[in-house]
Amino acid sequence: MDNVGKIVIIFSLVGVCILYGISVFVTPPFVPLDEVALHEGSVIRTRGVITDFSITKSGNMLMKIEGNKTELPLFVTSGAENEELLNLSYGDEIAVEGRVEVYRGEYELVVSGNAIKKVTPGSTISFVSQIAVHPEEYEGRKLQVAGYAEDVYQRVFYLRDATGDYRLRVKLMATDISISELQEGDKIIAEGVFSYDAKNMRYELNLVALRRCD
Repeated sequence: MDNVGKIVIIFSLVGVCILYGISVFVTPPFVPLDEVALHEGSVIRTRGVITDFSITKSGNMLMKIEGNKTELPLFVTSGAENEELLNLSYGDEIAVEGRVEVYRGEYELVVSGNAIKKVTPGSTISFVSQIAVHPEEYEGRKLQVAGYAEDVYQRVFYLRDATGDYRLRVKLMATDISISELQEGDKIIAEGVFSYDAKNMRYELNLVALRRCD
């Protein structure tokens, strides 16, 4: 190989290294939630308050964050770091970094678990799918759980996650609570004591308070 060829190869390698360095050290732009749709295909940073949280059967996580009167779905790819995300709660403000994509006609942000950082804690309200991962850790505790009402009966209803993959049986305990006006699909926060029904071999929430999400 002549000297010219060697020089070309050297400059090519240097160029690749420079591009790699730029990709590592250049921070993606911060984009408010109401402007995310203008950045399809780009990697961006944004932040918002968690309003929904679900875990798919394949181990991926689905979230929704809200801000600037805009709601944005997040698709979080499965990984070891996702175990830490189980500590997130309804109302937590998070900062995320990911690629803007369109899924079924809706803009979403595809992120990895280590690209999500809690900015400020909002509450201690859990989600149905979080509890389903390790229900034994919640037994005997008084919890607030966010989800969607389903199969509403006189003194019992079910709380499901956004995907419908996980459900929690909720049993009315307090006599001053009425669920007669509760409709299928209402987004609510149920508060009660989480217990195990040994006779029927199931976990359930003994309801003591109920409120609709804003």
